[in-house]
Amino acid sequence: MKKLILLALLFPSISHAIAIDTMLKVSDEHGAGVYTVTNNQAEPAFVNVKLSKVEVKGGKVVKTPYTKSNLLEWDATLTQNKFILDPLMAKKVGVRALCAEGCNPDHDTVFAVQFTPTPYSKNGKMKGVAISYGYESIFVIPAKNKKISYSIEKKNESVLLKNTSNTTLEVFFNQCSAMFKADCSTKVIMLPGKIRKLLLPKNARKGMIDVFISSIDDTFYKKEVVANDKKVIFNKVIK
Repeated sequence: MKKLILLALLFPSISHAIAIDTMLKVSDEHGAGVYTVTNNQAEPAFVNVKLSKVEVKGGKVVKTPYTKSNLLEWDATLTQNKFILDPLMAKKVGVRALCAEGCNPDHDTVFAVQFTPTPYSKNGKMKGVAISYGYESIFVIPAKNKKISYSIEKKNESVLLKNTSNTTLEVFFNQCSAMFKADCSTKVIMLPGKIRKLLLPKNARKGMIDVFISSIDDTFYKKEVVANDKKVIFNKVIK
């Protein structure tokens, strides 16, 4: 984030040359999914697409880029990894699982899909000075045999989240009211095994707070009410 802010100060012409339809995509039952990439600029864009395996180890996210050197270890592939996108046009990019029956049925299989544009002209020259940056989306093949397990502990203005499930959870904190309609809610995505300390919005720090937990494929949903200095623990197997 600091790097992006610094670049924005040094180069005001930084822009999103492309857009993607979602920052989190859930695969279908066959382990496949499709992104829509759009060029918002008046010039063509050359787009590179890279795929990485994502794992959580010791509560921290570890990414392993897919390259030619680890080709035999790939669990997924892209329909295309580079293309030219004309102005104001869109293109579909597919992700497809290579592992049998959508990979591990007892644990989410997670990938990072990175879309990076480069300004392009037909004569191979850049027109003017333009710096573009792309997006990294999370692609999840959900576990079929889900075990939901988490803990939420509130300490004044922050909460400690632990997703000990075998699947990705969406956690929404909400303390909005007639008095406070802004800076009163926030949402986070928790990969399985992820531990995160979250600073709550300024209008969501006092007293009890509503927390809505759901799996990203909508097969699980639960509401919790979390009080200060209290820990909520939940465990359930979803059949």
